[in-house]
Amino acid sequence: MKTSRKGSTASLALPATPSEAARALGGPCGRWVSRFVLAMALGFATLAGAAIPEPLPIARVVAAARAGDDVATIIAQIKTARTTYALRGSDFGKLATAGVPAALLDSLQQGFVDDVDLLVRYWSGGESMGPCAWCYPQQVDLGQPPEPASGRTFPPPLRVAFGRPLGLPDWYRPAGFTVGRHITVAQVSEMVKAGQGADEILQTLRSAGLDGVIGIGGVGTFGTRLQAGISGSRFAALRAEGMPDTVLDELQGRYLAMYVEYLRLRYKNLGKGSHR
Repeated sequence: MKTSRKGSTASLALPATPSEAARALGGPCGRWVSRFVLAMALGFATLAGAAIPEPLPIARVVAAARAGDDVATIIAQIKTARTTYALRGSDFGKLATAGVPAALLDSLQQGFVDDVDLLVRYWSGGESMGPCAWCYPQQVDLGQPPEPASGRTFPPPLRVAFGRPLGLPDWYRPAGFTVGRHITVAQVSEMVKAGQGADEILQTLRSAGLDGVIGIGGVGTFGTRLQAGISGSRFAALRAEGMPDTVLDELQGRYLAMYVEYLRLRYKNLGKGSHR
């Protein structure tokens, strides 16, 4: 090995490859080091690949539910695959119609909400999980007409955009300004029952804040993931009551936007304390 000196700072030219290290050390010792380094490199590569399993397709979740598999077993399989699904509001009703039980619908929504919490936490600190498409909530297309048993699962668009944490689904829209009016999910349900058209309800939803969906399980303890403001089974029940799919999708979108904004402010103010 050669050393060089520039000014008063010395630098050491290190071998670039295991084979160079073997030649530099010479003899059996060098060959042993070369093999050890190669084995370590292969081992780390294997571990890295094994650490990120392929997402579990939503069609397999539906098939397991239809086959009567225990809900706890299905949830465990989803967690083992480290998969969450960015489901639209109407998707829960479609999955329920396909035979997915309420407890599993709630788990799917809670898993998505928990992952959004993590994405916003990274985003608030100027970080992300990088270009690992499988690491983010997977988007779902149940088809038209919907056939969840053959539904498609695919990663979200990994593009950086203002006001948008990396990894959110393409249907996500940041929370806009509202004119002080607020509305609850129950009131939206009453509008449907009263016969108001989908377009009128959508206009109301887009110009009002959504009440009663943030912190329904308590927000006092920082670090505790919040309970989903609208559960998966609640979405399914609303669809069964006749709420249009476009309204259900808007409800999920509005809830997600408000949740992201709430979390952004929460993490931004972490540790700042009172300024009085």
